[in-house]
Amino acid sequence: MSQAYRHVLQLAETIGPRGSCTEAERKAAHYIKTELGRSKLNLMEEQFKAVSSFSWVFGLIDLLFIVAALIFPSRPKPGFFLALFAFIAFILESSTFPFLSRLLPKKSSQNVIAHIPARSKPIRKVIITAHYDSSRSALNFSPKLVKGFRRSYLLLVGAMASEVFLYALAVFTSLSPRLLWFLSLPCVLYILVTFLTLLHRELAGEYTPGANDNASGVAVLLEVAKILTRFPLITTEVTLVATGAEESGTNGALAYLRRHRPSKDTYVINLDNLGIGHLTVVTAEGILGAKAASPELLSLAKTVAAEKNLALRFAPYHLLTTDGTVFLMRNYPAVSLMAFDEEGLLPNWHWPTDQVSFVNPENLNAAKELVLGILRKLES
Repeated sequence: MSQAYRHVLQLAETIGPRGSCTEAERKAAHYIKTELGRSKLNLMEEQFKAVSSFSWVFGLIDLLFIVAALIFPSRPKPGFFLALFAFIAFILESSTFPFLSRLLPKKSSQNVIAHIPARSKPIRKVIITAHYDSSRSALNFSPKLVKGFRRSYLLLVGAMASEVFLYALAVFTSLSPRLLWFLSLPCVLYILVTFLTLLHRELAGEYTPGANDNASGVAVLLEVAKILTRFPLITTEVTLVATGAEESGTNGALAYLRRHRPSKDTYVINLDNLGIGHLTVVTAEGILGAKAASPELLSLAKTVAAEKNLALRFAPYHLLTTDGTVFLMRNYPAVSLMAFDEEGLLPNWHWPTDQVSFVNPENLNAAKELVLGILRKLES
């Protein structure tokens, strides 16, 4: 049994499901800190406040659209402006820019950070990220429905945009507000179904073991750390960031950026869902609008894969946000390393079957070699 696989076993089985801002998440942070501490690294554990679930944020947004529809017949202008406000909030939150979530109650989470200094004068910096919390399951992540997740999400965006558009026509043209309101009802119904799905997630969903998502990424981070402490890079300073509360809205990465504000030439390598499927370098991220990964890091990954004979794929990722999305949206040279099945999906994504028995140790080793190879290519 490889050491990387032991890390997955410890996180996903011994500690178990690690919901954002929970006691289990704190135990996972302690485990990561202990493992990094074995290498006598300069360690920090940074506390921050975060919402405990994305269901609260997006459920509130859905509720605003529903309220807008209820008040529109008697008060068209307030109904329109409320729907417009909700749509702007949705776009911002979906793009990793907190808006309504700033107003919601929060709990405590933490990032575990370790610095590996360069042996000589540093001329470049690299951040390696991996989140260690696990998600709560939901109906739309079930094996029968997950294939249509992106389609359902885009239908929701269309329903929201249509409600705003129809109400705008009623306010700014002479078209009948009552007719336009009736036309909006199918959109409102779809939003209501989405709201009920989020409510069901909080009432009946269960935190997943999170072996692939993302004990696998943490395992690779810890093994990369072990190698780099033994053989530090000459002119490259590496910062390892194990993030908490990613599953509730990439909160750990956002907290790190707010506190440290790394320079915009800092490279970022994000490790997420690496344990099952085909190792993949993500060329672009974003469910609404794609944000391209760093061309330099993509090129280096391709070179490393050829030299090390790694079976590596290159593909965009158009589902929910990752820690990598946070950095890409703020124009950092970043790339995410992930693994997908033959249909381009994340195996056992946000589902109780995300268990250790499905994690492939060879995937973890290949990902470790890829990360180390990219770092050494940056040196040269």
